[in-house]
Amino acid sequence: MLRRGGGVAFWTPRDTIPAQMSVAQIATAGRGEARVALDAVLASHLFARSPRSALLLSYLCSKYFSGHAQEIKEYNIAIDVLGRSIDFDPSVDASARVEIHRLRKKLRDYYESDGRLQPVQIQLPSGSYVPQFVRMDAVATSTASEAHESVAAEAPSRAATRVITRWLPWIMVAVSVAALAVFVVRKERPSDTARASAPAPREEGLIGPAPGTAVRILAGRRRELTDRLGRVWEADRYFKGGEAFEQPLAQVARASDPTPYQGGRTGDFVYEIPIEKGPYELRLHFVETTYGPGMLGGGGENSRVFHVALNDERILGDFDIVSDANGPGIAEIRVFKDVLPAKDGRLHLRFIGARGKALVNAIELVPSHKGRMNPIRLTMLPRTVTDSLGQLWQPDDYWQGGQHGTHEYPVTGSADQGLFERERYGHFSYALPVAAGTYSLRLYLAEKHFGPENGGGGGAGSRVFDVFCNGVALEKDLDVYRRVGANRALVARYDGLMPNAQGKLELSFAPSRNYASLYAIAVDDISDRESRQSR
Repeated sequence: MLRRGGGVAFWTPRDTIPAQMSVAQIATAGRGEARVALDAVLASHLFARSPRSALLLSYLCSKYFSGHAQEIKEYNIAIDVLGRSIDFDPSVDASARVEIHRLRKKLRDYYESDGRLQPVQIQLPSGSYVPQFVRMDAVATSTASEAHESVAAEAPSRAATRVITRWLPWIMVAVSVAALAVFVVRKERPSDTARASAPAPREEGLIGPAPGTAVRILAGRRRELTDRLGRVWEADRYFKGGEAFEQPLAQVARASDPTPYQGGRTGDFVYEIPIEKGPYELRLHFVETTYGPGMLGGGGENSRVFHVALNDERILGDFDIVSDANGPGIAEIRVFKDVLPAKDGRLHLRFIGARGKALVNAIELVPSHKGRMNPIRLTMLPRTVTDSLGQLWQPDDYWQGGQHGTHEYPVTGSADQGLFERERYGHFSYALPVAAGTYSLRLYLAEKHFGPENGGGGGAGSRVFDVFCNGVALEKDLDVYRRVGANRALVARYDGLMPNAQGKLELSFAPSRNYASLYAIAVDDISDRESRQSR
């Protein structure tokens, strides 16, 4: 069942509102339904053949979801989506308007064909670039109520009833299959032996991110940037002291998006950021591009060492980016939870050099739940995915090594095919940044290449690999085919994991035979649950 609420309004465009429809009758619904509507469009054959339209739609919806609809303007579309230069002149170049026109047409074509049964439609009304999400049952009901007001007040929508009746048996079958077929491998500690079990019940500690307004600041930058997920990073502000610099980086290791690393502030300096009452999750972004092998400054470890204090309390001491990231040019993120403003309503971050100059590239404050870091959910896809519970999964990130691959057959045993669309295979690792605490890790696995049912032939023993977390084996000689067969979802779960000294869950996937393979990762903070159980 999809989550409802979440503060996302589904406004019916003016050109679809019945003549006598009042404002009070305009439909509203939840964020989960909006994302499901977006995923359905992006997964269609029509948009798969039109990557530019798909990218543009993703951009518009991401802006809307993040609360930055006011930034959806022709100029920003041209810069952020179409790659035009900052001197773009809409009076001379009509490319943004042309692409919006094409997108409107493709949306109409989609909803007149493959998407005609979609309960929520995305529309771009004439004269606006802001997407609007329309509940088709609400529009139909409102139209009917104008013609038969007294009858409509008592009777439910027949169309809605027919749809529910028609699909209910299939929904029940799908739920039953999902409940019976998912194999969950649970480990209480990394040293325990894995065991297959029935699907784990939904845990009270596994919840989504908190609502609220995030703050994202690009240190050293003179203008804001929009990242690949449509999130706006503000230009540098709220600082005192230090020196600003900008650096055009096309690629940063272990970062799928280099946006947070396009500038920085160095020296001894302070940020005093006004924020609402917390709690927040603080994420400090670093990358060393001066010191280290192959860098202009030479050196490496111990070339730049500094301290960071939060509201006069040290949170990083003798911090060395090269040492923590294990090299220069590698994204380094440190995460802190339960962050609150000081008595003056500001967050005070002080950077103090010990050897060389202190440095920060970006500062991120995201609303969170007390005692918990926001969950990490990653698929191997280049776009976001909303699962059957309405939870948002981010594109692949924090990785090093390996390649992406896709396979023809769907998996059984999961209600979320989107989590198994694309794999990372090879010899690879993930450095997942987490706050101090205790975590539950889930790895989403499937064998979609080997086996008589698939194109790779073979079967048991064709793919064998090990999985490590912070150097400790989670799995030795893991053979997904031997455990569950071909094209079947396997969710391996490991509880009680803690970050290393660098604030990471470092996952390593080491092949023994052929390549390691992975489809999705989920990390949930279970610190409060572990604390209650230890009492």
